[in-house]
Amino acid sequence: MDMKNLKTKLSLFFKTAWLARRRAGPYLLIIIAVCLFFWKVFIKGLIPFPGDFVVGIYYPWLDYKWGYSTGVPVKNPIIADVPSFIYPMQTYAMELMKNGQWPLWNRFILGGAPLLANFQSAPFTPFFFLYFLFDKITAWSLQIIIAHLLAAVFAYLLLKEWGVSKISSAIGGIIFAFSGYNLIWSQWNGHTLAASFIPLILFFQDRWLKKGRIMDGAGVSVALSFQLFSGYPQTVIYTAVAAAVLCLFRVFEYKRIIFRTVLLQLFYLLGLGLAATQLLTGKELLSLSQWMSEPHPFEWAFLPWQKVITFFAPDYFGSHVTRNYWGPQDYTSNTGFVGIVAFVLASLGIILIKKRREISYLVSLCAAALLLSFPTVISIFLWQHNILGMRSSSAHRALVLFNLGVALLAGFGLDLLIKYKVKTKNIIRVLFIPGLTMVGFTLLLRETPKYLVGLRNLVLPLGILIATGLLLFLTGSGGKIKKAAIYLLMVLMIFEIFRFGWKFTPFSPKSFVYPVTPVLEFLNSRQKPFRIVGSRVIPVNLIMPYKVESLEGYETMRPLLISKFIAVLNNNSSTANPAGRYGIIDNYTSRLLDLVNTKYYLTLKKDIGKFDPKRFTLAFEDKSVAILESKTALPRAFMVYDWEVEKDGIKILDKLLDPKYPFDKKIILEEDPGDVEKMYFISDAYYPGWKAYVDGKETKIYRADFAFRAIAVPQGEHEIKFEYKPESFYNGLKISVLSLVILLLLLGLWKRKP
Repeated sequence: MDMKNLKTKLSLFFKTAWLARRRAGPYLLIIIAVCLFFWKVFIKGLIPFPGDFVVGIYYPWLDYKWGYSTGVPVKNPIIADVPSFIYPMQTYAMELMKNGQWPLWNRFILGGAPLLANFQSAPFTPFFFLYFLFDKITAWSLQIIIAHLLAAVFAYLLLKEWGVSKISSAIGGIIFAFSGYNLIWSQWNGHTLAASFIPLILFFQDRWLKKGRIMDGAGVSVALSFQLFSGYPQTVIYTAVAAAVLCLFRVFEYKRIIFRTVLLQLFYLLGLGLAATQLLTGKELLSLSQWMSEPHPFEWAFLPWQKVITFFAPDYFGSHVTRNYWGPQDYTSNTGFVGIVAFVLASLGIILIKKRREISYLVSLCAAALLLSFPTVISIFLWQHNILGMRSSSAHRALVLFNLGVALLAGFGLDLLIKYKVKTKNIIRVLFIPGLTMVGFTLLLRETPKYLVGLRNLVLPLGILIATGLLLFLTGSGGKIKKAAIYLLMVLMIFEIFRFGWKFTPFSPKSFVYPVTPVLEFLNSRQKPFRIVGSRVIPVNLIMPYKVESLEGYETMRPLLISKFIAVLNNNSSTANPAGRYGIIDNYTSRLLDLVNTKYYLTLKKDIGKFDPKRFTLAFEDKSVAILESKTALPRAFMVYDWEVEKDGIKILDKLLDPKYPFDKKIILEEDPGDVEKMYFISDAYYPGWKAYVDGKETKIYRADFAFRAIAVPQGEHEIKFEYKPESFYNGLKISVLSLVILLLLLGLWKRKP
């Protein structure tokens, strides 16, 4: 009896283990693929961060060799935003969170600027907890890796929901996770994460439309809020396109579709409500920023038609990595690449278009992405009328939908290949488009100066196309040959997209992440507060991780007042147009720099002679870099007993530019403070949400000297305190909590109702 029980239990154990292996198999395949791509992180201990860009191009790091005989070689020079913008913003926001502070304000750039309101700081990303468990470099790396993992898993879930086999769904997910968009924007640590939620939102939406389960509607809300918190809000526009097209395809298919579609909008609104803390602060900054007045150039807004070739041969125009790029725009617009193997498999999937409504949907999704990305009648109309902020963004980022559509179609195509014998004529058809495209471009561009570069870079894609064709023909043999051919096809597909990613993506030693040099040690040893100007040596924002403040700064959305102030400072003209997203100081001789507490000036030693010795003294030097100290820099805050009221901004700037105007003793207010005897001026940026307190009692903040703050102070000694408490954030927090409560109540209702 005991032996029989043991036999039964063992049989049950092995059966359960077998089922678990089958269920976990696709996830294991995805995990293996992700780990394989990031093998340098796990095996070599490197990080997905262009640290070589920091130490290999700019001073003061360039003065040191960092273990190399001739200096650090730079792999990819076009992802400068990662070390100069994304990493400093995100890690500083997380640092504030770890210190128990809301990540609302960035004091290090532009005289102070909103932090949370800049979406790409992403302090409430779904994986913010990683920064509480690990050091920031490790957390940064894990978040990038997880973004690709989620992109694959969520695409897998969507394909499984649509009846595709597990192995084909997993391959479709891997294609999406490592397609052009997700690979090129991987290290921006927000773009890929935001994109990963597109298939998850479609997954929950489709289940809701099919079954009407509140759990799935709530999934739409949560996934949308996570996408908004991920750090790249433009993705939401493309998600809306994908979701709207899917609704249209389901209208005549399911019962109660109209009612469920109406209720679906409630879940989308709840998703927006959950992210209201982010949305309201961002909306406030957008309305007060230079962003809307900074249109994206037409030549950068859309994808040039020549770029079609990069869908199959991403290196046709060369590469910035090999320093031979010669095409339009730059390599970051090669986001249409999904690989020849994936495209061929997707073309096979289209064979099922008459049998599966999902195929029609995916083809329409790809078509919509192409219409938005290229300069078509529709996309140009949207751009001209600035619909959905198209004038200030790159429309060709919509290619993320093309990547998703092709990846999901490839899942269907692989399923078709596994289950059935594909006719020879269909194999020839699916090879025709990529083959014709490559041959056609070879003929069309034969007169271009770099024709031979393009021709050479077509060799590998053409080889992959030929190998794909041979393997497809072998699948017609059946049996073990078919199985082996399909496995080889999958290996070839992974090789193709991984090669693309490995070539573009830099991995660096942890020691390259903002190392310290004597110049930086000197600045950190000085008594604070003070500001520096130094973009001639250290580019804007690269000084931010060292906790050094500056009027300079790089910010996609930044307050218009500071943008105008920097433009006036640089041009010595009150009518100068607001500076762009790069707030760089060109005019080192301007007295306005003294007004804003700019004490130290970084320059190369060879340029010291350009500075007036009566105003500047040499404070420190190391190798190629010198630090000059301004003798006339004003303190960050000081008391004044004289002011004037001037409501015209141009007149204020004219007076500040007057070399005789004593702004060290006098300030200009835009509003009369009434009968007060003294004002406390601080050269920090004026922005809504700041509160001032004198002896614990709130007092009014006046806009002073065009872009800064001042408060009235009674006679005698007092305690003065400034705090940033934006109503936009706290109102958003209330809406987020209310949305969460409503969502929980709906889920509770679903639990009670059978």
